[in-house]
Formats: sequence, C-alpha cells, structure tokens
Amino acid sequence: MARLRMGVVGSGGMGGQRAESFNSLPNCEVVGIAARNPATGSELAEKLGAALSTDWKELIDREDVDAITICTHNEIHGAIILKALEAGKHVFTEYPIVRHIEEADRITALLEKTGPVLRVAHSESVSGTHHQLKAAVADLGELLAVFFQRLTPGRGARPEVLFNLNLTGPPALFFVYHVYAMVDLFGPAAWVDCGAKYQQLEANGSYNRFINAVTVGFERGGLGQWNWAGGINIQEAQESLTIVLEGGTLVRQQGNWTLSKSGEIENLKSNKTETTLEEQFLEDIHSGSEGWKNDTTVAIQAARIGMSAEQSSKLNQRIHLSP
Repeated sequence: MARLRMGVVGSGGMGGQRAESFNSLPNCEVVGIAARNPATGSELAEKLGAALSTDWKELIDREDVDAITICTHNEIHGAIILKALEAGKHVFTEYPIVRHIEEADRITALLEKTGPVLRVAHSESVSGTHHQLKAAVADLGELLAVFFQRLTPGRGARPEVLFNLNLTGPPALFFVYHVYAMVDLFGPAAWVDCGAKYQQLEANGSYNRFINAVTVGFERGGLGQWNWAGGINIQEAQESLTIVLEGGTLVRQQGNWTLSKSGEIENLKSNKTETTLEEQFLEDIHSGSEGWKNDTTVAIQAARIGMSAEQSSKLNQRIHLSP
C-alpha cells in the first residue's frame, strides 16, 4: 500500500487531533500544515515534523501532498474542498461539508465524475450503533415524525465560533451532525421551514444567545423537527430525540436507544466498532470503491437542510428543495 502524504488545514483542537491520528496510521504521513494561528501552527508542525504554511492554497498546490484534511472554520470548507478536488487531491473534511448552496451544487457535479475521494467526518459510517438503528428502522414501517430538542446553558464549553454567523453559519447548520443521522435513515428533505432568534447580534456576526426551530418535510413522507436553544438560563444541558414510526417508537436517552412497540420496551444494544473515520478514509482511497459517495451525498443533503433553514428564517417563508 503506497504511503499517503497528507496536508492539514487548521491547527486548533480538531486540526491537531486529526493530524496526529492520521500521522499515527501505517502508510500515512502528515507532510504539511496550513494554519492562521502562528502559535498552534508552529507547535503542531514541529511536533509532526511537517512544513508550515499560512496559506491553504499553497498547501493544495504542493506536488508532495496527496490528500487534504480540513479542520478550519465552516465558512471556507467548500472553497477548500473544491480547489482540492479540482487539483486531484483526496479530501477529508469536518462537517458541515459546505456553508453555501452554490458550493453544494458544484461539489455534487464533481461527484458525478470519477476522481478523488471526498469523505465528511460524520461518524455514522463507522458506528455500529447507527447501523443497528438503521436495521431497526427498516422493520418499523413509514416514518411519522422525528423530534429533537437541545437546550444549552450559558456559553459553556461550546467553541466560541459557534456564536458567530459569519464563520459558522446558523446553529441549524452547525448542528448538522444531528440532521445527518436522520437524513441517512429517512432520505432528503422536500421542504424546510425555520424560525430563528439571536440576542445581541452584532455586525461581525457574533451573538450571545440563539433559538432555532427547524421543521422538515421528508421526500418519502414524515416530518422532522429540530429545536436548539443556546446561551439560555437553564441549570444544565438537556437533549432528547424521539423517532415515531408506524410500527414503533424509538427514544434516545443518555446515548442509549429504546424501542417501544406492541406494548413492550426493548433496549437496543450499543455495538462498538474498531474502525476509525481516518482508517475508513484510507480504505476508501486504497480500495478504489465508491461506497463513500453515498455518505458524502447524505452529508450534502443534510447541509442543504441547514442552509435552507437559514434562508427560510431570513425570508420568513418555507423553502422547497429541488429533487
């Protein structure tokens, strides 16, 4: 198996974690870091023995870089992905895959051609629990509704960039990892309706509190509703997720799933997997399989919900998505 030479964009928390994880794998070496932060960038580059640049475009243009890992703020994910794919580089990116709908359209067009691998860091592809949930859903008939609610006190430990629309986008896009799982189970959305409120919203995009309420009509039928409130007066974070199907109801509490049907309650066992996303990415590249394309398509469909929610809240109207 040929050695994969990796360039990493970003040197913060996830940038450092991904870089070290990839560098620890056999037949993979991080050879370059592109970072805006001179302190974390220099430290990470020195630790891995990699070259440091302040310009991600220069990193992509290097002939000794085979693949790019994207761990920078959401606003430029799409631009980096497009330049890397067009340069023939494989791409591993944190979610969301894009911040702008036109970027999603261009990436979708590129995926129709054979070429580099593009994998988004949604863990469902390597999650035994998610695959078990998918199998359970398949036996429970049509979807009626999905209900998700998350309440977060204060600013807490959430990354500060979360509270900046210009860099991250609305929470409906930032929390795309919750939406991704449901899109993978029930398919893309036909329409999106969103209401959003931000307190102390500044011209630079920063704010102190938010409330997002997103309702989705799935193409195959059924509704999805996601409510997120952050920076609010509550003692501790709360989260709930319920999936209502014709043949039963699934509830997630404290990371565990229960299934209620025919008057009985069943605990779904949590299955572990030894495969990491980084290992899966290398397997995607070396196997030549195009199975990753389905996961990436789901990532785009999930991101479209977040981007359409932003548009809906601005226009105060329902947004219909093109099939």
